[in-house]
Amino acid sequence: MHSSATSNPTCNLCLFAPFCTSEEEILHTGRQASLAVKQYRKLNRNEVLCLPNNKFQNLYAIQKGTLKTYQVEADGRELIREFYFAGEILGYEAIYTGHYPFSAVAISETLICEIPYANFLKLLHSKPALQRRILYLISRQLNIGSYLVSTTAEQRLAAFLIELATRLHPAETRYAFLLPMSRQDIGNYLRLSAETISRVFSRLQKNKMILIDHKKINLLQPDKLKQVADGLWTSNKGNTVK
Repeated sequence: MHSSATSNPTCNLCLFAPFCTSEEEILHTGRQASLAVKQYRKLNRNEVLCLPNNKFQNLYAIQKGTLKTYQVEADGRELIREFYFAGEILGYEAIYTGHYPFSAVAISETLICEIPYANFLKLLHSKPALQRRILYLISRQLNIGSYLVSTTAEQRLAAFLIELATRLHPAETRYAFLLPMSRQDIGNYLRLSAETISRVFSRLQKNKMILIDHKKINLLQPDKLKQVADGLWTSNKGNTVK
């Protein structure tokens, strides 16, 4: 069992935080262990959490770190389905088939809480907030698919950076952060080559919308980045970012 939700700021962002009980609380109050969380696990960088067709039994709440889920195409290309950060839930995509449809791998040292699906269902029936969050996650995933088909490389990367600023620090959006993933991973997620990602980063920096210092990114003009993401921004010459 992991430590109390109040001992870690990221736990307070997690949907399951209200249902977590620390070992210390159990000893002093006699309360039963968490209604949701089965166990607390640490994953090292590049450690696998699950593989395609593994039987679905648990959802996972990320307490710290970053994971990616991906599929490998017939030609060997890796297509990243999603990144997961502290406070987020991984695994609901497997509910339909009963098997995980992807590989999930930690891309940094990561701490997770394991939530058995049976426990999750009990909570889902009685917690409207949890129901709303799952519907939001499903809707977001559907929208990402259509967005990647209908937008330019500039739009995709701009939208990705804006969303990343929010997801890395959900309690308070910060426009300066460290990229937890490689440019190759970003390209695999946005369905672009690593070379295209590098070129778009350079163009956004040339237009003074971002500042890049190795893996540190500073979003200098987030409002303009949002315009780029929406396909609305033009330069002084009347052209989109090129």
